[in-house]
Amino acid sequence: MVMKSHMNSSVVPCTLVGDGMVGKTSLALAFTNNQTPDENYVATVFDNYAGNVSVHGEQYTISIFDSPGQHDYQSVRAYSYLDSEVIIVCYSVVDRDTLENVRDVWIPETTTQTKRKKPIILIGCQTDIRIPNNESHVTYDEGCNIAKAIGADAFIECSSASMTGISDVFQTVVKVVLKSRKKKSNIFNRLLRR
Repeated sequence: MVMKSHMNSSVVPCTLVGDGMVGKTSLALAFTNNQTPDENYVATVFDNYAGNVSVHGEQYTISIFDSPGQHDYQSVRAYSYLDSEVIIVCYSVVDRDTLENVRDVWIPETTTQTKRKKPIILIGCQTDIRIPNNESHVTYDEGCNIAKAIGADAFIECSSASMTGISDVFQTVVKVVLKSRKKKSNIFNRLLRR
């Protein structure tokens, strides 16, 4: 399936995963609509979005598979993993359990479902409602530590409500994918030269 995405190298397919209510859909909507999403939340079963971003002077279209956060939808998410070049794992900075589930649920699932390692970007969502010094909230440093522990290719915090960090997230998606494509191309070229 990755070959399909390389037919048009300006398209970057990715999958959003994470517990329900952490802000995955809001993140996708903030990026694709370039505005704060409305507050009428409807649980996602499986939605697709597309938005554009410029990186190094080139335009890229990011195709986003917004997956359901309920744990019993693993078989639905499995298809999106196959077609994606990068996995975006989200948690809420105001819900410590969602960060623990990154390590205990989402990373094991993505590792099991993808036959080869795909780049992972860890995203801390809902920073606009984090209260400093609140022990039940997740700090930036704690997010960094989990990102290192899971071997994430990047870590970013953002808020769809305040539109903070949204463009950073998706510019990073493209940069991580371009780096991964280059690495795969170099390996392929070395194999051809043998």
